[in-house]
Amino acid sequence: MALSEKLDTVFDWKMMKEVGRAEFGVSLADAADRYADRPIMVSVHDPDHRLGLRPQLLFKRRDRTPATVFRSFLIGQTGRGRFYGWTPVQLDAIALAADAETANDAARIQPRIRLRRLSLIEVAGLIACRRILAFLQIIRLFLAGNKKGAAFRFVRQCDALSAPNYADWVEAQAHAEQGEVRNDVRVSQGRLRVLVSIEGGDAIAAEESRESLNAQSWRGFREASAADVAKSLKCNKADSDVLWMRLPAGMRLAERALERLVEPFAFSEDVTLCYSDEDCVNVRGERFAPFFKPAWNAPLARSGWLPLEGAVIRLSRIPTSVAVESASTAEIALAVAQARTGDILHLPRVLLHRGPSCYLPQTRAKCAQPKHLRPAVSVIIPTRDRADLLEACLKGLFENTAPADLDVIVIDNESSEPATLALFSLYEQSGRIRRISLPGGFNFARACNIGVDAAKHDLILLLNNDVEPIDCHWLECLAGELDDQTVGAAGNLLLFPDGFVQHGGVTLGAGTVARHTFHFLDPKDGGDRGLLSQRRDLSAVTAACLLTRKDLWRRLGGMEEQKLTVAFNDVDYCLKLREAGFRIVWTPEAAMLHRESVSRGADDTPQKLQRFAREERIMHERWSEKLKADPYYNPNLSLIAEEFVLEARPRNLWPRSNE
Repeated sequence: MALSEKLDTVFDWKMMKEVGRAEFGVSLADAADRYADRPIMVSVHDPDHRLGLRPQLLFKRRDRTPATVFRSFLIGQTGRGRFYGWTPVQLDAIALAADAETANDAARIQPRIRLRRLSLIEVAGLIACRRILAFLQIIRLFLAGNKKGAAFRFVRQCDALSAPNYADWVEAQAHAEQGEVRNDVRVSQGRLRVLVSIEGGDAIAAEESRESLNAQSWRGFREASAADVAKSLKCNKADSDVLWMRLPAGMRLAERALERLVEPFAFSEDVTLCYSDEDCVNVRGERFAPFFKPAWNAPLARSGWLPLEGAVIRLSRIPTSVAVESASTAEIALAVAQARTGDILHLPRVLLHRGPSCYLPQTRAKCAQPKHLRPAVSVIIPTRDRADLLEACLKGLFENTAPADLDVIVIDNESSEPATLALFSLYEQSGRIRRISLPGGFNFARACNIGVDAAKHDLILLLNNDVEPIDCHWLECLAGELDDQTVGAAGNLLLFPDGFVQHGGVTLGAGTVARHTFHFLDPKDGGDRGLLSQRRDLSAVTAACLLTRKDLWRRLGGMEEQKLTVAFNDVDYCLKLREAGFRIVWTPEAAMLHRESVSRGADDTPQKLQRFAREERIMHERWSEKLKADPYYNPNLSLIAEEFVLEARPRNLWPRSNE
């Protein structure tokens, strides 16, 4: 393979009147094979900043939903920028849209934009130079024989090459915010009042916080100690217009921090608490280590993984049982959530800066794992042949699972191999399984629906035939989550046999619909930032191992077996649960091995790709808005590259709840 393509494709200028923005575009109708499903580079020279600082590439796809997917990158102050990334399959055209917030409409110099396909050797070289730790992980996956994982991570790292460093990202965000239309909060300044308590630390650290407070664009505040706030509450003097911020000494506020954090309270009386993202600042004033947070997540707040210092709280909504003076902000938030005295919002903007005296600790506690001893569970296992996989799965259930009342139902999709039939006979004769035949093509959703209908117990475990336990207490941990009646489903950590992560949860919107979180990551490398050791709320989990309740299954109509036969039926079910008001919990304490679709194979034939495209379309028709805004994933982070990679042009930055 050649090291590079000698022929560049030059973008042509055109005006997209229907969306009122400028785009450069190139039609690939005659060259789709040249660019589709390939790594590319787009280089830009725009000295007049006609494109702005954060342009977007639009990849237009044939017979796919959504028809257009977006990628963003930064153009520096010199007007030069480069995009690296992997293009979608079924690519029809590429366009480059200007950043409306920072574009120079009066510019006269037309940008020079060139598109070039990259060789795999070039991409490997770029990753090795720019993302050395990720490159070494790819090598380790390959040497471990996990070629699928190595290929997956290789593509993700290619997509991450365009991610800006944090300093450049901060500068671009600052330019974008200068052009924002600011809401008029002067009315709120006359009504809402903020009490600010600067707590702990030494006098120097406290003065740093005080200086940032005095530089605020919003002036409706005064300092008050936590003791004074508690005394005011005891005297019932707090009304709904009084807000409170507890600021650790050494934490500094961005200039518009109070203005932005107070704004949600002005628009809704139901808002009780609002917190923001944060970063650190060193002695030279350089910002680093951004902490982009999820929307409200009670288990993460309980363990301390989700820091809430610097949040703004409506005093009148704090439950009377809370000892305000001694309780932490996280404890107050948990009490608010439990008492349901108002909404807890997350503002996905970096408004807090931790100085050296109040950096976050590197280690965080684990949230206590609830357990349900000797649970009664109906286990549903769809299968077809592959006796080796099924035997390991059944042995794990009966020999490596703490005592439980198991009702095991095997849904047999036309198995014919003698070894499989002999295995069925062995377990059926001993009365340990019930087998139900499912003729016809593979339909995972139908298999699960049939199994649930036949289940004896209320707790239902959907289990793939290629999953087996690691620790005998796994089922007790999963069942313990369902003891909480607000929880509709529970999932767990799934690992490949080589120790890499198969399932660390599901992120909505990743890969256009949904994707496994931390897929093919080594949990010992620290790339998860501690999340793989934390119980947490999520939007969805995989049905490879999913515990739910039979009454909920029936109430919600089970899985969609007509239109989602193979892919996304588990995500669809989880979204129906969340729409009905139930939580989805993921736990690492019930870790299991998963060989991921070994028996079914990859979705790489034309028929399977067509089926996948149909199921992709169905999910967007049903859940388009949900897929665009996973509350447990920060909109400042990329949905295309791996986790914790910065998105040059963030998505919706409005305050958000976890619903």
